[in-house]
Amino acid sequence: MQLMLLLLLALPAALLLAGAAGEALAPLFGFSRAQVQAGVSTGNLALTRYVMAVQGVVVFMLPPVAAALFIWRRRACISLGVARRPVPRSAVLTALMLLIAIPFISFSASVNAQLPLPEWATRIDHEATQLSTALIFSPDAATLLLNLLIMALIPAVGEELLFRGYLQRVLCSWTKRPHFAIFVSAAVFSAIHFQFEGFIPRFLLGALFGYLLYWSGSLWLPIVAHFTHNAATICAYFYAARRGVEVASLEVDTPVSALLALASVVIAANVLAQIQRREKLRRKRRLHPA
Repeated sequence: MQLMLLLLLALPAALLLAGAAGEALAPLFGFSRAQVQAGVSTGNLALTRYVMAVQGVVVFMLPPVAAALFIWRRRACISLGVARRPVPRSAVLTALMLLIAIPFISFSASVNAQLPLPEWATRIDHEATQLSTALIFSPDAATLLLNLLIMALIPAVGEELLFRGYLQRVLCSWTKRPHFAIFVSAAVFSAIHFQFEGFIPRFLLGALFGYLLYWSGSLWLPIVAHFTHNAATICAYFYAARRGVEVASLEVDTPVSALLALASVVIAANVLAQIQRREKLRRKRRLHPA
């Protein structure tokens, strides 16, 4: 309980620090403090990326790292799962598995979209979708690299540190129920995005990331999976922009057939099973070296 309270205290402090740091560093990146205080908008995408980067580092990365250093001290890296490097083959299989699972993830999103939501929730989702589309729909290669850094790499590292490296670890230690810890962490991970039409697919992804950590003991596999998912979306929009596709056509949901979704999840599950077997064998060899 003390570990959870520490995180709950650290997060509000991180939000305040993110605001202060964002305003203090703004002139270095060509922004005024007034612009940062005004917040993100589709009218100033450069400012939006700057605010997202600051929040990603200060709000998601710093609290779990600071809490881990305070609690576990020299064992912080081990406890967070960043000390153990993944097997390259497992990392490649993880990325491949995420790409194969995209049709199933899209299908779960279409199912989620059929659920009735209050008007305010629909409005929030629509605004978030418009903003993210404006950010990633660009044919410029430099913008692509910037988006991969700010919207794929930083969230992958920061969110996995917070939700899997710290929250899941603490819940598992507290309850002694790893599956409970995985699903609760996944639910919090999905809810914190405040995008209700994407709650189910994001929850499923969070659970998948949690099991990758549980099986491997390495946070790097969830980070690879998280980055692959985000990067695939960013690259798809970049490719569409380069081909001259109208952005309006991308906002129209194209339903994924149930058969394709089934094939996707079956193949992805087989790849996931290979990862689990490899990590289980690796753990046995580590515990019982020849």
